[in-house]
Amino acid sequence: MDATLQRRLIEAMGRDAVTSASAVVTPRDHKRAVAAVRVCADGAVPLRVRSSTGGGPTAPDTGIVLSLERLTGVTVHAEGLTLRAEAGAPLDAVRASAAAAGLSVVGLGSEPGNAGTLIARGAVPRRSLTGVEAVLPTGEVVAFGGAVLKDVVGYDLPAVLLGSMGQLAVILAVTFRLEPQHARTPVASAPGASADDRHALLARAFDPQGLLQSQS
Repeated sequence: MDATLQRRLIEAMGRDAVTSASAVVTPRDHKRAVAAVRVCADGAVPLRVRSSTGGGPTAPDTGIVLSLERLTGVTVHAEGLTLRAEAGAPLDAVRASAAAAGLSVVGLGSEPGNAGTLIARGAVPRRSLTGVEAVLPTGEVVAFGGAVLKDVVGYDLPAVLLGSMGQLAVILAVTFRLEPQHARTPVASAPGASADDRHALLARAFDPQGLLQSQS
């Protein structure tokens, strides 16, 4: 990481989020994660995203890895049967928080990892979610759905973001549907990769500079 980029990231996120020996930055909240993406957008700096402390992608040439490992918040809205989990939230904590309210997450099994890795694998059934919060590679913050369950006619943009498996936006948090622990709501299979031509069109719309790099 060059000195100018490092200085700008420190100004945006604080010194605790940036180390001189690594191209990995670790914002401690949503606001600072968004600030990091905006620094990259302003300087045409490529980035990759990870949500856990171990392993994960390496930084692209002249770019950074944005680690969301410190975004671990989990909030249960029992009356509305929803649960909001930040990208770094361990799935064990998600399950435990739901269980403490006598509930479980629709379609979520015993998978290890955290909410972000679940999304990156394309392993979240669309029926399991009611909302997505993300920042586009341009630095624009977007939010679709949330803690209120409702049917809306129109484009299913959360499905587009989830189906891209992290290649169209940096997903900061998701809102899961909950159900009583012994209920079993049928869910659709996990979203798969789009056709190459469709993905290219979406990528140009969401990430015109091509900054958000694949994790592979």
